[in-house]
Amino acid sequence: MARLRIGYCITAHGLGHAARAAAIMEALDRLLDVEFVVVGAVPAWFFAGSGIRLAALHPLQADVGLVQSSALREEMAATREALDRFYPLKPEFVGQVASLFAGCRLLLSDIAPLGIEAAARLGIPSVLVENFTWDWIYEGYLDRWPALAPHVESLAAVYRRADYHLQTEPVCRESDCDLRVAPVSRAPRRPAEDIRRLLRVEQGQRMVLVTMGGIGGEPLNPAPMLARPEQVFVLPGSPVEGVTIRENLRLLPLDSGLHHPDLIAAADVVVAKVGYSTLAEVHAAGTPLAYVCRPDFPESAPLARFIDRTMTGTEIALSRFLDGAWVEDLDRLAGAGKDGRRGNGAPDAARFLARILGQA
Repeated sequence: MARLRIGYCITAHGLGHAARAAAIMEALDRLLDVEFVVVGAVPAWFFAGSGIRLAALHPLQADVGLVQSSALREEMAATREALDRFYPLKPEFVGQVASLFAGCRLLLSDIAPLGIEAAARLGIPSVLVENFTWDWIYEGYLDRWPALAPHVESLAAVYRRADYHLQTEPVCRESDCDLRVAPVSRAPRRPAEDIRRLLRVEQGQRMVLVTMGGIGGEPLNPAPMLARPEQVFVLPGSPVEGVTIRENLRLLPLDSGLHHPDLIAAADVVVAKVGYSTLAEVHAAGTPLAYVCRPDFPESAPLARFIDRTMTGTEIALSRFLDGAWVEDLDRLAGAGKDGRRGNGAPDAARFLARILGQA
């Protein structure tokens, strides 16, 4: 019997949405004989070692999201200009993208409206996967950027046309949906002790993972970290070619070959910009989390509330993060220890998709 082909259209905004998509693809692959066609600005290395069978990866811009100058700073004037250039979607562009998904039985969109339009063009079911949608994000800026209003209205209309709606906790705006699941995260692949050995974390040293996600982070002051040799600070997304050891710093490029959930599971503490995939992976691992909120980004507050309610975590003020004072907060947080692995919503999402495909 022929392998089922599934399409996935992924927003161009960072790598967090690609991580959620990868988790669902991995879970669906464990249930069914499937292969995937992915459209989105996701680098090929991101899927390396995942076991996901990709029939094709088309690194096209699937939507705008937010234009950012760094992981913590969005540029709304540039975002509005980019939205005006990208939308409304041109029929010939939708047709070109739809042709890339030819042969697919189902088309999932995390949270790119383009995928919903392409599925309609092909006459196949579309599934919106989200914990927020872009219309909701842009609504949060309307008081300062009223010119975003037409995009709020038009994108909301596209999202309503999805055939199925899957929400993943923590949800920013609860709405009628076909299924709501626990946070969706990729599973670790290697034992924590292997990761710590590879990164030369000695027995008795604390491993602190400092991650800003897939968008370049703010430059960190290394002095407070270097002053704490009993702690090893692991910094993915650093501007280095490979794993680089500098005293008690471990600098990793984004494409380090180390699976991000493995780093989270191996760490004693995670320090991060609060974002969906990092939160979900920390939630699954039970690792204590010190998080930084983006001051104006609407998603930050719902994620922070979820952390405070269900996880071992503490917020770090942006000023303390930028000047390095956050290093002083680690002893108290690490003292809480890990609180055990939690459930992952990916298998529930995969079973839901299998039912849509008539394979359950």
